Amino acid sequence: MVFDTASEPAGSENTPAPFLGILRSPLPFSGSVCYPVKMPFKNPHPLYQTWADMRGRCRNPNNVGWADYGGRGISVCERWDSFHAFIEDMGERPAGFSLDRIDVNGNYEPSNCRWASRTTQNLNRRAAKFVDIGGVQYRAYDLAKLSGLKADTVIERAAKGLTYEQVIDPIRRKSIDGLAIGGLANGARQRARTHCKRGHEFTPENTYVSKQGFRQCRECHNAKMRRRSLAARS
Repeated sequence: MVFDTASEPAGSENTPAPFLGILRSPLPFSGSVCYPVKMPFKNPHPLYQTWADMRGRCRNPNNVGWADYGGRGISVCERWDSFHAFIEDMGERPAGFSLDRIDVNGNYEPSNCRWASRTTQNLNRRAAKFVDIGGVQYRAYDLAKLSGLKADTVIERAAKGLTYEQVIDPIRRKSIDGLAIGGLANGARQRARTHCKRGHEFTPENTYVSKQGFRQCRECHNAKMRRRSLAARS
């Protein structure tokens, strides 16, 4: 085990740079790599920890993020082994932003990294959901934004094998039986009912479909409307 020394940015030419130990240790994969060992020094650069964390999750198998980074083959370019080069390439970090890879399957390198907000990173993360419609992959968020629907609704519709036009249709879709598409188990229970909660039979004359796509008892509905009317007059 060997310790190398590396200098961090100093306050001025006459101010000695703080000491940083770099642990060089052979790892279970080819070659030896360096990853930083935190050493106490005064007034560290605000981006030092970002740089150290980036290298740690790509090069240290014991890092909590290894499986999603180094374990997937994500690496840090050789140029960014230098903290000074990293700062030179990335510049200052805007408030509320953090380091983000444009291509989530690409490496940490100047052409693939940026400072991004949490919203941008969430949309860009590897876990972002895609749906298959007619053999074509679409990002659920994009279709939801296009149609005004929730992403979960887009995902559910696509899973049912609906066409592209049906998936992005902003109108809630209904089945022939007057029940909203989705909730198959609950829909089956509703269709099996022959009477409403108050005991009125669901005959064609006594049944209507609400705007939300649910079957309702007309007699109960009319009674509710009468009560509301009387309450408004009093």
